[in-house]
Amino acid sequence: MALTPIGMAMVEKTADFRQRRADDVRRCRARQARGAACYYIECDAETFDLLVRFEGLDPNKTNDRQVVAHALGRLLRRALGALLREAVR
Repeated sequence: MALTPIGMAMVEKTADFRQRRADDVRRCRARQARGAACYYIECDAETFDLLVRFEGLDPNKTNDRQVVAHALGRLLRRALGALLREAVR
């Protein structure tokens, strides 16, 4: 095992790791090509309450990132729609 300049051991990257990384880079470049951006979002308790109330998020599934992401996307689209309707008035 080789050591890095700061003394930490380097781990050999497996073929599976390299494949996952290549897939990640491919998805990132595809998003960039279509003009999309991804952001990390921090949700507080109030946001989770809104997700449960308006988007039917199961309170027992708040640790499932995919379920929360879909519910958050629906809530965001609903909120943006309400803002657009309000702006027309």
